[in-house]
Amino acid sequence: METKVAPEATVAEAKSAVELLRKKTFNRNKWFYSVSGIGRDMSYSLIDSFLLIYIQFGVSLTLAQFTTLSLIIGVGGRIWDAINDPLMGAIIEGSHFKNGKFRPWILLGGILCGLVIITMFNIQSIPGWRFVVFMTVMYLLWESTFTMNDIGYWAMLPSLSSIKEERNSITTLTVLFAGVGAILAQGIIPQVTVGDMRAGYRFVSILIAVVFIGCQALLYFTVKEPPRRKVELSENISLKKMWKTIARNDQVLWMTLSMLFYNIGSTLIIALIANLLYMEIGYNGTLYFYVVVAYGVTMVAVNVLYPALANKLGRNRLQNVSIIVAVIGYALIAVMGWLPILPFNIALLCLFCVMVSAGQSLFYMTCIINMTNCVEYNDYKYGERNEAVVSTLRPFMAKFAAAMHTLIVTLVLAISGTFLLSQSISTLETQRDFFDKHDTAEQAYYITQVQSYLKDYVGLTAGTTEYKEVATAVGTQIAADDLMSKFQIDPEYVPALSDAMVILTAADGTQAELGRLGSFDVGSISVANGVYSIKIDDLKSGEESAANLHFRDQCTLTMRVWVRLASTLLPALMLIISLYIQKKKFFIDEEYYDRMIHEIDNRKEGENSLA
Repeated sequence: METKVAPEATVAEAKSAVELLRKKTFNRNKWFYSVSGIGRDMSYSLIDSFLLIYIQFGVSLTLAQFTTLSLIIGVGGRIWDAINDPLMGAIIEGSHFKNGKFRPWILLGGILCGLVIITMFNIQSIPGWRFVVFMTVMYLLWESTFTMNDIGYWAMLPSLSSIKEERNSITTLTVLFAGVGAILAQGIIPQVTVGDMRAGYRFVSILIAVVFIGCQALLYFTVKEPPRRKVELSENISLKKMWKTIARNDQVLWMTLSMLFYNIGSTLIIALIANLLYMEIGYNGTLYFYVVVAYGVTMVAVNVLYPALANKLGRNRLQNVSIIVAVIGYALIAVMGWLPILPFNIALLCLFCVMVSAGQSLFYMTCIINMTNCVEYNDYKYGERNEAVVSTLRPFMAKFAAAMHTLIVTLVLAISGTFLLSQSISTLETQRDFFDKHDTAEQAYYITQVQSYLKDYVGLTAGTTEYKEVATAVGTQIAADDLMSKFQIDPEYVPALSDAMVILTAADGTQAELGRLGSFDVGSISVANGVYSIKIDDLKSGEESAANLHFRDQCTLTMRVWVRLASTLLPALMLIISLYIQKKKFFIDEEYYDRMIHEIDNRKEGENSLA
């Protein structure tokens, strides 16, 4: 009996149909996978860029408590990461769920992480060392749950396509929508938190957690994982094999080191921009908003332009240009206000931040593509993709870098004295929140008592022996008062409360500035007049705010220099080191990648023919 052979045309049509279906699936995956990154980066920006700001300006802590918490996050968090991240990578790599290798972990991690974020920012009335313990537990839970989502998410990226053009396309979109998420977070958060820190963070934590969970659910139900090779379906990976996979992939190790320096450097300006702005211009959420929006919009815009720039210049040359642009931007920010031709104002700061953001975003895009290509390098060299294992290093590196910049920021704030000065704003923020939660009678009592405390500080200089003795005595009075003890007032910063403005909101919504808390006539308070609150930031009358009087106007030259150097020259140095490492050690360029893919495709054809 003769064997029928399909005509070549029929075989070609079948291949064409299969390829058409693959492309259709890829295009669908590309958009839904990328869009889901909006919620992820909103949640990551909340922790990475604003957790320390929340702790510094929204929680009353001593320098010892603040430093201890930062060290725990930096050191303890990294010890936990060393265990948690590779373990999670091995678990995901060995997963053989019916509904996918990556998607279950992405969704579960997103849900759990969202709940942790809500808890982290909505339990606020825990004082001192108890808050340190609470935030330590919350941070470690956040790291664990976000890692579950993060490793699954980034490990999924290289599995969606190995075709160079498609890989570049989906990576560009992923970074683009991640940038959209970051800009949304960095635009919304300062607008709703400055001057109303604690209530603002309660609101944005719930908002961002809901968006985060929603985006991960979108990915879970819309993105289809490509079929896995037969060898992958039965593959299990031990911790020993996992470490071996990482150790022998020299290219992913060099990229991890390069991106470590990049991530530390590129995040310092955002971590310190609040202190820089509050010192040089004032405690103002709108100005903060302008800066982060300029930074974020630029990041999104250059990501859109990346494919065209990469095609024209090539990745290597584009890296050189991007770092030069970023370094020049940092240098200009460093000298603002010190030179007559470059005054420190919001317009110039936004312009130079655009340069920094453009350069860093283009460089980051090339780094993500280089890092992703290390999966194919592993397949090319050893015949195993191991996306989750190779991708484990990216989140570990990112969180390690976040901890390092937290430690750097902590050292700068502690050594320069900026943190202790900023506790005036923290005291004002916490008291504003407590004040609004009490009724009119209790508010009147509060003002009366604060005014009596203030009399004891008259003529004293903060930090002197006499000042500390008075603060101790006032602290004793506060602790003995059933109502005042509930406000958790730090007696070291009671004088800052004198300049808080008492505000009356009438029934029709109109507001009036009644006077500073330290000189306000308590006898004028009446339930019939409306609702009372205190305001600590910019005042409609044009009078100087309490926050500016007790932070910007009291910061020293030493404080300004420390913050300026850490937010400009140090990041520029980190970027240069990152570029140098890649130039010297990373060799997977476009031509090398094409050779790898050709060899891998040949192997797949061999496997299919044997099957």
